Amino acid sequence: ASPDVDLYISTKREGAWSKPERLAISDSLGWDGSPSFSRDGKTLYFSSNRRGGKGGLDLYRAPMDNSGRLGKPVNLGSAIITRGNELFPYVSEEGKLYFSSDGHPSLGGLDIFVASRYGDEIQVEHLGVPINSVGDDFGLFLIKINNDSIGIVMRKIDLV
Repeated sequence: ASPDVDLYISTKREGAWSKPERLAISDSLGWDGSPSFSRDGKTLYFSSNRRGGKGGLDLYRAPMDNSGRLGKPVNLGSAIITRGNELFPYVSEEGKLYFSSDGHPSLGGLDIFVASRYGDEIQVEHLGVPINSVGDDFGLFLIKINNDSIGIVMRKIDLV
């Protein structure tokens, strides 16, 4: 990843979007991307190769206060982060963190994993087939329709 991606925020008020503003937590020397808010909007998750990380691209979280200011980003730690790349965080309604990684054991390339907290312990689970494939699987978004969960997966497909 090249060091030219920053995080911006825009707010919708009275039907109109504000001009995007660069977030102060963006690292001007690093790549900050694939942002996602928690369901309650109080935590921003994103991927970054900033200094002090554990691998290539790591996942971070930053708390947001009631005035919309973001606190210091915190690396999600060695239970989730590998020496490889972790990207595309998504927090479900149940508070589970879904993300893509090429550092955890996978079927090939980026695969999608879920991190769940059990007391003080975080467990990371590979979502298996058909969610994952031998190609790059990079992004899972869950929606509920009539009490059924539907997952939308973004997958890179090489055309021959």
